[in-house]
Amino acid sequence: MHASAVKEHRSSLLGTPALRRTTARFLDDLETSALTLKGKNRMIDHAAAAAAPVCEQCFQMLEAARPIPQIAGH
Repeated sequence: MHASAVKEHRSSLLGTPALRRTTARFLDDLETSALTLKGKNRMIDHAAAAAAPVCEQCFQMLEAARPIPQIAGH
């Protein structure tokens, strides 16, 4: 994801199609991974740090996928 984000040097609402595809692929892979909920949350931290400066929509997709309610036990 970082490699896709580095190619864009300005912030925008939609970012680039490549970054949006990479974000969607990351979320699909994360959904099927064997990581713990805290591990998934941490991976989202890293992905959001890469995507947030250049793609607001990607950042929002990542934030919405956080497993916070499950971690909190709700």
